[in-house]
Amino acid sequence: MNISSFYPLIAYLAGSIPFGLIFSKLFGKGDIRKKGSGNIGATNVLRTQGKLLGLLTLIFDFSKAFLPCYFLHSESEICNLLVMVAPVVGHMFPIWLKFKGGKGVASFLGILAAINIWVLLATVVIWLSLFAVTRISSVSCLTASACSLILYKEFFLLDYPEYLHQFFALAFLVVLIIIAHRSNLKRLWEGTEKPIK
Repeated sequence: MNISSFYPLIAYLAGSIPFGLIFSKLFGKGDIRKKGSGNIGATNVLRTQGKLLGLLTLIFDFSKAFLPCYFLHSESEICNLLVMVAPVVGHMFPIWLKFKGGKGVASFLGILAAINIWVLLATVVIWLSLFAVTRISSVSCLTASACSLILYKEFFLLDYPEYLHQFFALAFLVVLIIIAHRSNLKRLWEGTEKPIK
């Protein structure tokens, strides 16, 4: 069996590494799952552990998706698509934490970085701009993630229509991210979603 057959599994396992939990415990802050929203992602780490650990979590959650997607390539298109999806799925459903993980946004940005840097940069600009205005993480994250599909189409798909399957893989991830934010969407609807100070 070709080693590339294991690339999706490697990508999933990399995505499953719960850096938010690791940094929280490493720096003596306790179990992040018992604080704030109980989420292991960068936003909850930022809210409950401070900017340094929040930034570290963001960087490592980004990197654990970027590195497999950028470096693990095979001759099989299906394999490459699975490698693209697997780190985000791993972050959201980590085997190490009984499949209870984060909401996938930082890892999704890592995937965008591996695919097309311009799509990533434009998505980040939207994300930061909305956050600067609203101070509500879920609003900026969800809007930027959805806009990334439009950006991908404009920057990439029009010139390379053979990458349509990649577009649908990204769309699948965006749907997963939206589903993961369902509690945030409910709070937004009720007007109780808290901004980050």
